[in-house]
Amino acid sequence: MGLRRQQKLERSKRILEVARTRFQTEGYESVTIESIAAEAGLSAVTIYNYYGTKANLLLELVKESDERLLAQLRALTDDLPDDIVDAVAQFGKIMRHHAMTYLTKSTWREVLAASILQGAGQFGTTYRALDRALVVVMAKLVLSYQRRGTLSRSIDARAFADTLFEMQNIRFFLFISDHTQEEEEADKRFRRDLGLIFADKAPQKNLRGKS
Repeated sequence: MGLRRQQKLERSKRILEVARTRFQTEGYESVTIESIAAEAGLSAVTIYNYYGTKANLLLELVKESDERLLAQLRALTDDLPDDIVDAVAQFGKIMRHHAMTYLTKSTWREVLAASILQGAGQFGTTYRALDRALVVVMAKLVLSYQRRGTLSRSIDARAFADTLFEMQNIRFFLFISDHTQEEEEADKRFRRDLGLIFADKAPQKNLRGKS
């Protein structure tokens, strides 16, 4: 890697770390590009050249977060529990815990708002692409239990994975919208949802009456 490339990567890393910290402590709306630049020891022009807007900085943080999250979820699919309910519940738990260690609830609310308000733009497009990568991991999980024979093969794995992920997303939205709700409570509610969803998803056995 060339020296110029290395310097650019180091500046980018510094910008993102300062932005993440300031978003966490001061709130997204209160932070300016200029304040990030001052703390990072760079000019505001440099940050604008790198990211263009504050929203793009936020999006870059989400991308960085998802890269780390994907590594954790892939580790889960490599060592799945016996019960698919436990596996999907763990999937949701990992996502929520990672989210809370990386950004605050208030910052995640800004992320979700931007994904809706800028749904047709770069932010919305990139955010949906990141979600699709997570659905792929969920689909791998579903396929694993179908191969084991503990989940009916008649189920469309990708469609089911998408449904499970969106159900988890709804719980996440409710979790970050309620500043009083703890991770443990969100985990319990998601597991309750899964209990209802998986009540009739086991393979059906052929039963024969006694002659």
